[in-house]
Amino acid sequence: MRIRPSVVIALGIGYVLGARAGREHYDAIMRQAREVRERPEVQTVAGVVSAQAGTLVQRVRTMLGGSSDVDGEGVSISSPHGAHSSNGVGVRAY
Repeated sequence: MRIRPSVVIALGIGYVLGARAGREHYDAIMRQAREVRERPEVQTVAGVVSAQAGTLVQRVRTMLGGSSDVDGEGVSISSPHGAHSSNGVGVRAY
């Protein structure tokens, strides 16, 4: 399972705001963020952006002549210069 950068950023922002403002303020911020995230309009826009990002990845692959590897979690981009480990760091075979 891959952790998306947006999740890491959101958790980092939440941590910093919570640490500075105190637990009650942090809970209020997280409640508001959850309410916004759960709104149908936001979910619709997120779905559209996700679909467009997938389409853009496929276009770039086609332009670069790469192959399309799709797994259960989304599009996985493979590098022609070597394999990648689970943490995303390139691994070269010598």
